[in-house]
Amino acid sequence: MAEIALIFWPVLAPLIFARGNLVSSVLIATIVPYLFLPEAISIELPGIPDLDKTAAISIGVIAGLLFYGSRAKRSRELPELETGSRRLRFLLFALVATILLGSLLTVANNREVLVFGPTVLPAMRPWDAIALFGGLTFFLIPFFVARRFLATANEHRALLKALVFGALVYSVLMLVELRLSPQLHVWVYGYHQHSFLQHIRDGYRPMVFLQHGLWVGFFIFSGMIAAAALWKSERDNKWLFAGGWIFLILMVSKNLGAFAICLMCLAILFGFRRKMQILSVILIAGMTLTFPALRQASLIPTDQILSVAESISEERARSLEFRLRHEDQLLARAAEKPLTGWGGWARDRIYNEYGEDTSVTDGRWIITLGGWGWIGYVGLFGLLTLPLLSLMVISRRKEIPHETIGLALICAGNLIYLIPNATLTPVGMLCFGAMAGFSQFDEKKQAVDPESDPVDDRRLAHRYTRFPHAAKRGEGRSVISTSR
Repeated sequence: MAEIALIFWPVLAPLIFARGNLVSSVLIATIVPYLFLPEAISIELPGIPDLDKTAAISIGVIAGLLFYGSRAKRSRELPELETGSRRLRFLLFALVATILLGSLLTVANNREVLVFGPTVLPAMRPWDAIALFGGLTFFLIPFFVARRFLATANEHRALLKALVFGALVYSVLMLVELRLSPQLHVWVYGYHQHSFLQHIRDGYRPMVFLQHGLWVGFFIFSGMIAAAALWKSERDNKWLFAGGWIFLILMVSKNLGAFAICLMCLAILFGFRRKMQILSVILIAGMTLTFPALRQASLIPTDQILSVAESISEERARSLEFRLRHEDQLLARAAEKPLTGWGGWARDRIYNEYGEDTSVTDGRWIITLGGWGWIGYVGLFGLLTLPLLSLMVISRRKEIPHETIGLALICAGNLIYLIPNATLTPVGMLCFGAMAGFSQFDEKKQAVDPESDPVDDRRLAHRYTRFPHAAKRGEGRSVISTSR
């Protein structure tokens, strides 16, 4: 059943684009398969990257755009865009080039075979670069699709509404698993996508159809912030009720990290003015981008963080201490090849004398740093953080509405979540890409025909008044001066 779903989704996805408008189709074709396609499975294909959930989503979106994307352009369904910042466009593509170049250098710098007792790890081969490029392409497609088609405030509003609706649907499924244990993936696809024991925490932590219960918690967090931003923008009570329900589900879902990040983002959204909201997002993005350097320089107060964790839960504190200890070992391993990393085949992990893998790699930052080095890390995290770091500059060029601020907070929360976890998903890339499009593009201003605009007739009448300030405001003081 799982293989059938992966194979047939790229065939079914274009049908979504055939029936709906382009923005809705992109959202449905990304969010729905992310929420319901199987996890922890891939189909090996000769000569090309494996077909997994991310690849199936990206192939489906590209197929839909190829078949039906031109229809939106002909119908003027999308706003016309113009480049608002060429510098940002250059930086975005420079970071993509850094990712691709870094992957080539990683392959070139890992041509040796590694032996740990009975465990032999193969060298990186030239053809590994082909598979790597394919995997990176599938990974980046949601980002660049959103950059082009979800670049304005109206599209941001549509994205937030899709997140709220997805979170509401998932909340029902989460209630089932909170009561009966995480079983939906087993019932539909026949296997557990992750360790069942990790989801027993004074009850059950739901997994539904995502990789882990932590991924579920982060998606529900995204829906909560989306509902809050929509309520702040529209003052419609339906978003208030939706947000209240989602918040309650997040509270009972056994996701302390996502809940804490949610409280922080809500405090920023409702407690700060626009400038402080932007500064908060910039601070989070900057700290995430420099986190490995701060960690290596022992500037992160890990002892104080452990003390706070102990005051909350002794079990959580032990888990955090275990994770920090393994991160120290992996950082030492990454320092042996700081620029290019160790590449694939689990070459960046720690092995004992018996050839057993003793590593625990949870955070996306340490996975990227160990596998692809500082070049790969700066390329990937620079791509994610650049739109957020440039928000202050963008605010001088155009207004940043509540919807975009809410989306920026979702991205900032994702960055925080990437430190202890690897929750960089197609939906997350959609959010980051939408922010990248907003930072790079502006809506093209339409030229107005003076003869067809009734306002211009009034301006012509005000042209001869002794009260130019009144005419400029259109206050109706159209006294015609007489010549002397």
